Amino acid sequence: MQAASARAIVAGMQLRPLPIAWLLPLLFALPRLAHAALPAEPLPYMRYVSQPPGKDHLDTAIGHFRRGNVQVDLVAAIHIADVAYYRQLQRRLDGYPRLLFELVAADGQRYARTGVRSDSGLSALQIWLRDKLGLAFQLEEIDYKRANFVHADLGPDELMAHLKSHWTDTLGMLLRWALTDAARSTNADGSMRFGGLELFGAVAPGSDRNLALKRVLARELAEMGDLTQASAGSDALIARRNEAAIAALQAELRKGVKRLGIFYGGAHMPDMQRRLETLGFVRTGTDWLVAWDMRH
Repeated sequence: MQAASARAIVAGMQLRPLPIAWLLPLLFALPRLAHAALPAEPLPYMRYVSQPPGKDHLDTAIGHFRRGNVQVDLVAAIHIADVAYYRQLQRRLDGYPRLLFELVAADGQRYARTGVRSDSGLSALQIWLRDKLGLAFQLEEIDYKRANFVHADLGPDELMAHLKSHWTDTLGMLLRWALTDAARSTNADGSMRFGGLELFGAVAPGSDRNLALKRVLARELAEMGDLTQASAGSDALIARRNEAAIAALQAELRKGVKRLGIFYGGAHMPDMQRRLETLGFVRTGTDWLVAWDMRH
């Protein structure tokens, strides 16, 4: 029964039309196959900057942490973004002696940039967003075959075993996101969610409908990041995958590596930060990268 339920959850993620509250976390953070100290409470790893008008952008964070002479950076990922973002991100990733990366794959397997499958509902949604909004896919733009890249995630069998044993946790997480999202009527900046002007701009003839839609989705992604941050500590799947990343980190530290990056979905980062702090690391700064640029 549990195995069948786990398979149903995975199938539902891939094949069925889902509310926006369920789809955005999938784009943002759910698994894909193939100095002076700052406050201890995790800061957001994604933000939507709406001011000044016409200069808005969606950003992801790189959080810097130190413990003595060891530096670890948490590099938040978003799985679909501007090509320029991924080019800047690749340069950052190449600069780490060791870069621990998120990818559900067997150890030693590296992702080849061969395009995105179109035989599932999620892939179809991503392809539509890419073509409609002028975005690109992380797995097509980031080179995972770099020598400094170290796999730090579960394998497919481990993931399926976890889903089988924790399928109610995964379903509950999706339901919490959906219910919280449905109850939300305003954005973090106090503006009305899906305000009339936003919706009109996304459908009005003669308007830049793609840009208007991009703005609406960017704001939703940032808000969804807040929801996932609030629930990350209770999400068994995020916790289990973060355990794998921290185990890989500790293995590299035992080898004497002094500077590393952890490249993971943004929703993983609040829990990942707490795990680093438990190991004695202190957050010392944050860099922001523009992932969706809507400035004109």
